[in-house]
Amino acid sequence: MSVFCSVATQIPLRKDAAIETLTTLSANTNYDELVKFVQEHFTDGLALVIGSGLSSAEGMPGMPELATHLSGRAGTLVGADATIWSLIEVAIDANEGLEAALLKHAPTDALELWIAQGTSELLMPKEREIISAVLRGESTLRLTTFLAKILKPTTGLPILTPNYDRLIEVACEMAGFHVDTTAVGHYAGAFDHTRSCMGSCRGITTRAKTTVLDHFPRAIVLKPHGSFDWYQFGNDARRCSLDLAAERLIITPGLNKYRAGYNAPFDKHRDLANDYIKLASRLLVVGYGFNDDHLQTHLVKQIQDGTPTLILNQSASSKVEKLAEESPRCVCLSKPTASAGVVMVTKGHRFEHQGHDLWDLGVLAKELLT
Repeated sequence: MSVFCSVATQIPLRKDAAIETLTTLSANTNYDELVKFVQEHFTDGLALVIGSGLSSAEGMPGMPELATHLSGRAGTLVGADATIWSLIEVAIDANEGLEAALLKHAPTDALELWIAQGTSELLMPKEREIISAVLRGESTLRLTTFLAKILKPTTGLPILTPNYDRLIEVACEMAGFHVDTTAVGHYAGAFDHTRSCMGSCRGITTRAKTTVLDHFPRAIVLKPHGSFDWYQFGNDARRCSLDLAAERLIITPGLNKYRAGYNAPFDKHRDLANDYIKLASRLLVVGYGFNDDHLQTHLVKQIQDGTPTLILNQSASSKVEKLAEESPRCVCLSKPTASAGVVMVTKGHRFEHQGHDLWDLGVLAKELLT
């Protein structure tokens, strides 16, 4: 890998006002201090972790809808696959959730492929509908609204996601970012991180007597669970923007994802994602439930070790709130139970503010970022 495209050269580490503000958040924290922290958080060194919650907010189906969809097409299963799925359905009916059910009952390779096909069948039409509305000018994605109001680092903005859909990529391009997917090409794109990095290069410049590449504003979108535009071509993985009659490379929930995650290009995206998490000087986590060991191990450690972190979740689990309570520089914003506004949890302190839904990325950008 070229030194100019290495992870280490793309995330400047620095201590600034946002860190100092966050150290003052305590039992006396008020709304004005929260606003100050948010406004100072989005500077150099930021890395984003985006989960399915942001896609759901844009209208994409979630896990409950996927479980219902898969159950509705289970009549096509036979033999061992039908037996395993019946066990999975029992767990789903017991309110364990689809992912927990798949962790409990590992699918066969054939059943896993069936789940992947069913997932694409459910999600891709809705993805197409949402993107079509964006490109017709009828709607704006929340991430676009946010990205348009923050610093566009030429060193690259890492965005790490387990999502299969392409809403992040579209949102970035609508906000003026070049999207680095680590693949080169749109129709039979080969995965080549160095060449992909070079795709946003606009020239050569000198910084501190060192010659470096100068890049257009770009987002490095890393997908350790795959994407709807990743396909298996013989022994290789390729990226194609077209809807092909070919095997898509997506890792479905469950035990098998840990095995599949060590295959290319999943492994490269996982390793890069972890590198960016470890080197980030601040983190924004949106709609992510902290249920994925591929990212969670490094992510949680960085948060617990004091990397300034803002977590936005419509419904924050007790696990996420506990992380915010016990970490030295972490703020979690979520939706109050009974009213419009925001609940903030940080350093053992919790307060509720009625008014704007600042747990929503789009609202936060419109109300707090200039």
